[in-house]
Amino acid sequence: MTYSVQIQPVGKQFETQGEDSLLDSALKSGIMLKHGCRDGKCGDCRTTLVSGQVAYPEGLELSVSDQEGSTVLTCQARAQSDLILESPEVTEFEGISIQKVIGRVMQKSVAAEDVVILTCMLAPGTEFKYLPGQYVDLTLANGVTRSYSMAKADAQDGNIELHIRLVSSGQATPFIFNELQPKNRVTLEGPYGSFYLRESERPIILLASGTGFAPIKALMEQMIATANQRSVHLFWGGRRQPDLYQNALCESWVASLSWFSYTPVLSDEAWNGRQGFVHRAVIEDYPDLSGHQVYACGAPIVIESAKRDFVKECGFDLQHFFADAFV
Repeated sequence: MTYSVQIQPVGKQFETQGEDSLLDSALKSGIMLKHGCRDGKCGDCRTTLVSGQVAYPEGLELSVSDQEGSTVLTCQARAQSDLILESPEVTEFEGISIQKVIGRVMQKSVAAEDVVILTCMLAPGTEFKYLPGQYVDLTLANGVTRSYSMAKADAQDGNIELHIRLVSSGQATPFIFNELQPKNRVTLEGPYGSFYLRESERPIILLASGTGFAPIKALMEQMIATANQRSVHLFWGGRRQPDLYQNALCESWVASLSWFSYTPVLSDEAWNGRQGFVHRAVIEDYPDLSGHQVYACGAPIVIESAKRDFVKECGFDLQHFFADAFV
């Protein structure tokens, strides 16, 4: 059955079938609701349910407000009636739509002992548009699908770049590290995610942990290409020095960009630079974040700690916090 979904206060509307999630239906209609993981885990897609009824897949862990019906996880909820949602951020981007495309592995380069950079060439004539910071679903020959952020500002050269860290207990990354070879076919679906640069005059804090650097690199390429003049400070955290697998690139930005600063942070006590949790380094350098935008990407614990402590200790306004948690 088809239901109507209205979005306040922006006045947007789309239709949804009962078997489709609200988010999928919105994306098919060219409307980008805020979202992250699409698995019901990160909570980025949670929005206010003004009226109407929804249902969720069995076994899904819901917040109290989701259970009570005052909020809704759009990536998991299925409409059971016409709905009215209230969402402060709804965007439409001309020329960007969800696609499923075929790619071939052109290069698999080792960036660190547990990190590879995968370059996938799209089929000739394929136009794949996305916003720097968004991600794709990568499906491998073994049938496993995982989400990875794109590490370039665009795919105008026909290539998608992905930074992939080995999870030895997983099904995807051991296959990528040990079996995936150049010229092998892969499937890419996207773009997804609400992690992209917002227009503002506020100075920017970029916060990355591990391969969370990938979408940050895409944002940096975008800002360089558009002659950015906003102050940008990147904090990149890891356990040991090889985790900063493109440190030389960051240092080159420092040398060439007057508006860019870079602070690598490691937990390794043998490290001569900044030590500890990467978000604490931000707090030490910026005790007042009330006028900043923050773009954070990486491990969920890093994202949640940053959100909590920036608000509590630095007077930060969460409406200017944009994140992509690798759940």
